[in-house]
Amino acid sequence: MSEVDAGFRALAHGRRRTVVRFVVDHRTVSLPDLAEHVAERELDADRTAVPDELVRDVYFSLYHTHVPVLEEVGLIDYSQQRDLVRAAGGATAVLRAVRDEVEELL
Repeated sequence: MSEVDAGFRALAHGRRRTVVRFVVDHRTVSLPDLAEHVAERELDADRTAVPDELVRDVYFSLYHTHVPVLEEVGLIDYSQQRDLVRAAGGATAVLRAVRDEVEELL
């Protein structure tokens, strides 16, 4: 699979796009904080209005599904020991390749 195809596959899910935006903006974030941010965005609500159960469910989906996909294509790095997510060194290249492919379609 090409870098562009892998990038499109990784970014196909809205939750993963939210993760990439937040991590690229903040460089390094804890997975619990990331789960809170994603839940807030999905509900379009302040943290006080987001049920703890939803944050927990988002955390587990990030941990088991979305973070591994994003890490596999080189968009993020995850340290399980520290429970930290950071933008990978190759993130910019992957995002540019996807952007360039989209621009060619326009």
